[in-house]
Amino acid sequence: MMNARCGRRDGEMNLRNIEYVLTIAETGSFSQASRILHVSQPALTQAIQKLEEELNSKLFIRKYNKTMVTRAGELFLEDAKQILLLSEQIKRKMLDIEEGEEGDITIGLSQYNGQIYFASTILEFKFMFPKIKMKIMEDYSWILEQKLEAGKIDVAFITEPYYCKDLSREHLFDEEIFLAAPLDHLIKKTSPEKPNGFGCANLSDLKDESFVLLKPDFPLRIFTDKLFKEVGFEPKIVLESGNVNTIQSLVTGGMGLGFLTATHQKNTPKRWKSAYYHLADVNAKREHAIAYNNKLYLSKAAKVFIEMAKKVCLEQFKQKND
Repeated sequence: MMNARCGRRDGEMNLRNIEYVLTIAETGSFSQASRILHVSQPALTQAIQKLEEELNSKLFIRKYNKTMVTRAGELFLEDAKQILLLSEQIKRKMLDIEEGEEGDITIGLSQYNGQIYFASTILEFKFMFPKIKMKIMEDYSWILEQKLEAGKIDVAFITEPYYCKDLSREHLFDEEIFLAAPLDHLIKKTSPEKPNGFGCANLSDLKDESFVLLKPDFPLRIFTDKLFKEVGFEPKIVLESGNVNTIQSLVTGGMGLGFLTATHQKNTPKRWKSAYYHLADVNAKREHAIAYNNKLYLSKAAKVFIEMAKKVCLEQFKQKND
């Protein structure tokens, strides 16, 4: 009886086993999951076998040289994800009570946005709260939104267009998108630059022009594609790049027209300067926001960080008239 009870206790489902199942499902591989989980593959296989015996259901099958989730596994995962989220929320609540101004926070941001827009927020927060452990997760805005929904990060700096409707967003600032053109382009004759700023151009008048644009999965490209759709034409694209500096240099070199954010325009080296224009016939301003999942527990550290981000951005991005 004693051995039977001990055997039963070894096979009981626990949070570690749930984490095993989730990691195998995400990677589609026992060997890859074992490396991520820092557990030997035989030990991982044995743990899953015991769990399947307890549940009297197969969670995984081998198919096409890949580990696939069964229907029973899919049902298991639906609740397993929520169990781990709830477990994490309990830990966070207890840490908030115990640690006061220590705690931890995981922040999501894109590599470019972190460098240009939000480094000052992160630095000021670290200066004010040196005991709070900070972790940065860099990725595209749409992936950061998914990570917020899954509870893998606390807050994220995101930019229009938005994808996940259920997230809460706090407005940080609106930023104008400028049309960039070579200095000798014909636009300069029809819409000359003002002495103290930029000229104005209609996007609808540029359907015969060539454009150099960011690659399709970049948020700025998605935003400008929407502007093209508003004025009713598809741009003639001569080149796509994953780097805004490349776009600027190619515009300067006369390859075509492009788009730059106001902040990037201000930070462009003099040798790459182009002629810049407001877009008069479309709303060329996009919002930057800080987002969080209001269905999950938001730690004190995260709440303080959100308020600091709003304050810093208000001071940093006050828009001045041209």
